[in-house]
Amino acid sequence: MERDEWLQTIQTVHILGAGLRSDRPAHQAFHDAGHLGYRMVPVHPKDAGNTLLGRPIRNQPWQSSEQELFVLFLSPDRVLSSLRQWLLQGRTIPFIWLQPGAEREDVIEFLDAAEIPYSQGRCWVVTVTEASLVCLNPKDDLPWFLQTMAQDGSECSLWRRFDSGASHTLDEPLEWVGDLYDLEGSDETIARYIRSLRQENETLEQAATRLSK
Repeated sequence: MERDEWLQTIQTVHILGAGLRSDRPAHQAFHDAGHLGYRMVPVHPKDAGNTLLGRPIRNQPWQSSEQELFVLFLSPDRVLSSLRQWLLQGRTIPFIWLQPGAEREDVIEFLDAAEIPYSQGRCWVVTVTEASLVCLNPKDDLPWFLQTMAQDGSECSLWRRFDSGASHTLDEPLEWVGDLYDLEGSDETIARYIRSLRQENETLEQAATRLSK
């Protein structure tokens, strides 16, 4: 493959640092590259449970069973802290794309020592948009789901379903958020519990939808 054509084989791109602030480059990435067919997943712990252009913001990038590409719009300190935490957790870290401003000598040294593949000095958004590097095998748009804690004093959990592209503003404490792909692959307690409630001859989407009613 040519230098960047391999990016077209990627289906899911986690954008770390993408939250609600529209003046941040990570947020703007969804406006600039959202039309190229990638399943772009915004990750921002503070803004998780809200949506960015109809995409639910996750609080961490490890819900799916296999990650492909992390694009980091983070400070070098946060990059280094995240990498260390992931290794301590035994994670298999995917290709790391360090956005301009995320690089630093100790970050590069850490990536090299851990033999983690990475890119530095180039913007992922500029790379894919200027060369029109569209995803060659895009994933289907699927519904997403949200679990929050009710604020009526009952301390009950509320499980809700949203169509793909639906917007939402979080107004209750978040317990879990993700799309159907996340629900299928996540090893988190809530996702595993929802999967356990599937009835005979019922798909996971049907079960998750039924539980939301």
